Amino acid sequence: MSFRRIAVAAAVAAFGLAAQAAHAAEMAWTATSYVTRMDQSTGEFARRGLAMFKDGEVVPFRIEGKVTSIEGNVQTYRTKIVYTFQDGSTLVQEGEGRTERQSAERNTQSGTGRFTAGTGRWEGVSGTTSSVGKGLTSFGDNFTEFKAEYSLPAK
Repeated sequence: MSFRRIAVAAAVAAFGLAAQAAHAAEMAWTATSYVTRMDQSTGEFARRGLAMFKDGEVVPFRIEGKVTSIEGNVQTYRTKIVYTFQDGSTLVQEGEGRTERQSAERNTQSGTGRFTAGTGRWEGVSGTTSSVGKGLTSFGDNFTEFKAEYSLPAK
């Protein structure tokens, strides 16, 4: 076999393995959460909640975040969300968001993010997320709709 044929065969094999290495998919879920900690002096906050996935799975999660700017009725922030599934798998999402206060009790929210880690069925995950939501009470209760495009390594 010539060097050229070996190189072509290796390239075709590598491309085939790369195509099999990740399975692209989409998912959507809704979530409710509430504030568990807010430090006005540092802007650091924590939330807890439940995520409801389209397949019916309900998953608890926690959020750690930090307000990065406040201008008028608009806040921007960074977050890290850890979802813990019943089988013990975890999914980690990090991102940035924006909240605009509409009244003392209401706000609108939007954000973008990415999956940064996972264990169990989410091991090796990568992908991007987007979200839109609403704050519903002065206590920080909110409702958020998420969408994601992600891939997992082939098993």
